[in-house]
Amino acid sequence: MVRGLRPALEGRRVRSLTVHDSFLLEGCTAEELERRVGGARVSQVSRRGKWVVLALGGRRGLIVIQPRMTGGFRLVPPERSEHVRLEFRVDGRSEAIWFCDSRRLGKVAWYAGTKEAQLAFDRSHGPDALEIGRADLAARLKRTRRSIKPALMDQKVLAGIGNIYADEILFRVRLHPQKRASSLSAPEVGRLHAAIGQVLAEAIVAEGSSFDGGYRTVLGRDGGFLAQNAVYGRQGEPCPECGTPVVRTRFEGLIGRSTHFCPKCQPAPRRSRSKVR
Repeated sequence: MVRGLRPALEGRRVRSLTVHDSFLLEGCTAEELERRVGGARVSQVSRRGKWVVLALGGRRGLIVIQPRMTGGFRLVPPERSEHVRLEFRVDGRSEAIWFCDSRRLGKVAWYAGTKEAQLAFDRSHGPDALEIGRADLAARLKRTRRSIKPALMDQKVLAGIGNIYADEILFRVRLHPQKRASSLSAPEVGRLHAAIGQVLAEAIVAEGSSFDGGYRTVLGRDGGFLAQNAVYGRQGEPCPECGTPVVRTRFEGLIGRSTHFCPKCQPAPRRSRSKVR
């Protein structure tokens, strides 16, 4: 999303920002946000975890957007105008830049400077999944009693991994989603660390994943990752490694989200023999 948005927005002056839905705003009103952003130049378009960060020049602050499940930017006119929540008009473009969110799950905030934005990020995020070191990852997993999949998806452990990519990462390293995170050996953590970077890099090149119409690229196209992934959304299909049918199920700690894995390549962990009290 950021890579597609950057050429259209970075370095350009915002002629106007129109807030079409103030429900998504946090910490400011629509009038305040429109006034602060109008006339400012976007000095940088970047990402922190799953947040899109628009830094404004001239000490005009930062806009931080959490797209969540159904939010996204469009550089082409959206199919559903009623889903438009923000509308940017910038120098050098005849078309607007739209932020759309069909289910209104996203959040939009303004911060006076990088320090304030960093504090907000630190309150809800661990290190970025593409930047975390192997030793730091090992230490964070060792401190939790949860299974490895919910630990990977906890943004306070590391930021940037969602449900689809957690399934693909765990398949890549042949780890069952319910294996306790703290029980991973040093070689397993090493392979996990490598797979996190590999899977996320492949997904970025493919421009993300579209599975229910909720996500589209900035040009309104489907993301291409689910045309090349191994297990997510492929329940009943043969595992690409061993041919065993991929299983879809639900585990505790994942807020009802489905999990996909190969029962042969990712064998279930042995149950503890200690007595239940």
